[in-house]
Amino acid sequence: MTRYAVRAAAFALLVLASACSEPTSGPVRIVWGRHACDHCAMAISEQAFAAEVRVGPREVMRFDDLGCALAWLESNGGAAAASEFWVMDQDRGEWLDARGASFRPDQRTPMAYGFGAIRDAESGSVDFETARRTILERIRDRNSHPRP
Repeated sequence: MTRYAVRAAAFALLVLASACSEPTSGPVRIVWGRHACDHCAMAISEQAFAAEVRVGPREVMRFDDLGCALAWLESNGGAAAASEFWVMDQDRGEWLDARGASFRPDQRTPMAYGFGAIRDAESGSVDFETARRTILERIRDRNSHPRP
């Protein structure tokens, strides 16, 4: 085997290994305090409020707050752009499908959007669509007021 063939084979293995490093469905790993939110660029450090949006087989966006995920989606094709949408259960520390989760309002979240995900509905919690509409209204209100 020539030196060129060895290099080509090594490169092909490297490309194959990197292509297979992340799953093509489900949430991906977040390095807490290291990965930055794909919307606001803050470090994702509060696991209880993290979210992820899959927009392609190998493209997953990471967020520090449900509101950041929804704002990013609104700017990038709307809800239809997400093939998967994951939120962290603030009680159990496990990923939930955002569209089937319940949300506690009035939570102290990293970017002050105020919703924390939970697996099971409880008194006072809301469904995904209600949380989504509320957050998008807040975003529109924030953007409609000029800043000093």
